Amino acid sequence: MAQTDEDVGVINGVINSAFHRAAFKLGLNDSEMSIFYVIGRYGEGCNQSELYKRTGQRRSTINSAIRKMEKDGLLYLEPGDGRNTRVFLTEKGRERSRDTVGRLLNIEASIADAWDENERKEFVELTTRFFTQLSEEIEKF
Repeated sequence: MAQTDEDVGVINGVINSAFHRAAFKLGLNDSEMSIFYVIGRYGEGCNQSELYKRTGQRRSTINSAIRKMEKDGLLYLEPGDGRNTRVFLTEKGRERSRDTVGRLLNIEASIADAWDENERKEFVELTTRFFTQLSEEIEKF
């Protein structure tokens, strides 16, 4: 069966749905999940603006989630360079992240580890190419 453009959309939807289900099962909303995920992937101390860019969520949505997480004692903010604000997890936040998103990151790693090197490389290359081309076309809007 030939791959169609529709199949790619279905795959993206299924992946997004899986992450949404994971967030729900882990007791997080999608924004909290995204923030923990980005910090888990790229490390603490990232600029708050990186969270908007890497999650694809609106600035106001991420800001609201950050305020809630800060109030809940999960993270704190520090001034960065210029107008940037850096995001750090508290010890409570690190534990919550490890117990939730850490599990998801371990699952992703296990899946990738089960693939041989060529499969991992092909997956990354094709996914990168798809999203690069998609981004280029969106810029034309």
